[in-house]
Amino acid sequence: MLSSAELARAARFHAQQHCDRFIVAHGRLRQLLAAQLDVPAAGIELAVGEHGKPRLDGAQAHLGLQFNLSHSGFLGLVGWSWRRAIGVDIEQWRAMHDEAALVRRYFSPYEIAAYEALPAAERRQAFFEIWTRKEAFVKAVGRGLALPLDSFDVALGAGTAARLLRVTEPAGGSGWTLAAPELAGEVSLAVVLEGDAFHIQPQR
Repeated sequence: MLSSAELARAARFHAQQHCDRFIVAHGRLRQLLAAQLDVPAAGIELAVGEHGKPRLDGAQAHLGLQFNLSHSGFLGLVGWSWRRAIGVDIEQWRAMHDEAALVRRYFSPYEIAAYEALPAAERRQAFFEIWTRKEAFVKAVGRGLALPLDSFDVALGAGTAARLLRVTEPAGGSGWTLAAPELAGEVSLAVVLEGDAFHIQPQR
């Protein structure tokens, strides 16, 4: 099902399991998009935008189906919408020796303070909650690293609803909705959609 460009990207992985996971994730993406467009999965034409966000190309470019893909370990997450920007991110928790440095480098002052106020035992979960929410927003906006990660705030913490707290221009020009449902196990995910009202459906 994959294009020659996708197969070339898969071949660049040194570890076979990473190559396999890339192929499965992108093949599953094609299957889900094909079901929405009623075309063969191999017939999906894909391109990459200026800041790396994937999009439909060719004869399908005008159809208005927007989508995003994220995978971490053996888990994947695909989001799609009609004529509304969408971004998704999923991360399996893992030990990171430079976690505190990443927090200070990439998080906003509000997020840094909230993270550092937590007990040490809760910080890894908070890190990946913040990270997935910020990544999903950056991917939805479609500006990549041109949008500084400290230019917006996300909510975090037990009992706190996932939401965007502060969004600066130009990303603030549209309304955005953030959802971050909890999964069993040490996994965090987030979905950001332009506008509101969307459904998250687990699939295998």
